[in-house]
Amino acid sequence: MKSINSEQHEKNLAYGQIFKNLRISKGFTQAEASRNIIAPTHLSNFENGRTMVSVNHFFDLLQNINVNMFEFQNTLNQYLKKRDILLFNIEMANALVENNPSKLRRIVKELYHQLNSQTDENNIKLKLDYIRAKSTLSYIDNDYSVSKEEIAFLENYLFHLSEWGQYDIALLGQCAKFIDLISLMQLTKNMLSPFQDSIGIPYIKQAVIQTVLNIIDIYEKHNAYNSAKKLIKYLEDYDIHDYYMFEKLTLIYSRAKCEHHDGDKKAIKIMNKCQSIFEFCDCSQTANWIDLEIKKL
Repeated sequence: MKSINSEQHEKNLAYGQIFKNLRISKGFTQAEASRNIIAPTHLSNFENGRTMVSVNHFFDLLQNINVNMFEFQNTLNQYLKKRDILLFNIEMANALVENNPSKLRRIVKELYHQLNSQTDENNIKLKLDYIRAKSTLSYIDNDYSVSKEEIAFLENYLFHLSEWGQYDIALLGQCAKFIDLISLMQLTKNMLSPFQDSIGIPYIKQAVIQTVLNIIDIYEKHNAYNSAKKLIKYLEDYDIHDYYMFEKLTLIYSRAKCEHHDGDKKAIKIMNKCQSIFEFCDCSQTANWIDLEIKKL
């Protein structure tokens, strides 16, 4: 097993290598990338793993090659993929949409072995990753669920957040069905607080939309239609961009479900139309889920 120091050294080397790869891919020389920030020789030492750069210099260097921190982090995760198997927002979401339980079982199994092989019992992120993976798998494999102890651990983490990032928002969305409705309502309110610094970031906004849609679905399944309507109104006022057509269509479908519950006979036609559009767009998994829901109604 690698020591913490050797793993950190490996990651330090990766920072410089990833920056170098991105710089070259963008067509910048070392002199252009380091302009007005550090000496080109310092940048060369950083790229070759001989030294590190300060955080403020690193952010400025990224700006000089037209790369944001989110793009850099994603590239770093891909580079370290043998050690970082998570990449949840892509890998797990794809497995769920593809209805691929074997892929999700592999992730759960690897996380389980990581948890049981490590000596650090306070690895909060790894425990959350494991809970999140199990919860995601439970959507397509009923043999998997999340224990009461794991839910208590999850809620304790979420209730202590004062700033919700993309990871936290997705974590709530994927584990929401195991949280009791009262706690879920309070956590949703906390997540949607307008006083958070990251609320306006585009990928944060998309994560919020996806999580709120998932929570609306949970409310409707528990007949908590008043709570569902409040979140539907929230998203209608959220001004969802046309880029997010899947999310906009899902919102229309969710609103129609509420209207059907209120006795609107026209709502079922809207739901059927949504299903047809999903089928037309080759979103077969979603179209099948909708078909089953409509038949139950």
